Amino acid sequence: MRIYTVHELPGAPLDGDGIVLVKEGFSFPAFAFSWAWLLYHRMWVALAIWIGLAVTLSWVAQAAFGASAAMVVSLALNFMLGAEGNDIRRWTLARRGYCAAGLATGASLEEAERNFLAGWDRPLAVEEVKPVTAPVWPRRPQPAQTESGVFGLFPDAGPKPGH
Repeated sequence: MRIYTVHELPGAPLDGDGIVLVKEGFSFPAFAFSWAWLLYHRMWVALAIWIGLAVTLSWVAQAAFGASAAMVVSLALNFMLGAEGNDIRRWTLARRGYCAAGLATGASLEEAERNFLAGWDRPLAVEEVKPVTAPVWPRRPQPAQTESGVFGLFPDAGPKPGH
């Protein structure tokens, strides 16, 4: 069972689009794909700090101890981002105006979302939801029929001229 923190954007539509779940604990994608993970989650300030820290510490380690030390420093920074990545994501969400709305548990993200929304006490915007039986596309207006009941590209039925 995984634990997720739930963050809600005040003023967002009540259909659940303003809700973000962030997993507690170590983030393997943040460890393995550091800067790409930061880009994917649009954490621009954290990305700028990450790049500055990685470049500076790797350069200092290489200048002082050699290339193997720079590699160890880079690996340690990636491990640090994996350990703290989800906390950095929560910080970024708080900077964007999200508020902590609670906790959710589940074997997967989808199950945790279902569990949280099942117990959610806020009203949903039902007036904006179309009924299930409503057509996806609006119906086309029916073409006007002629007096004889024939429509389309064919001429009206009746006696041919000249006969």
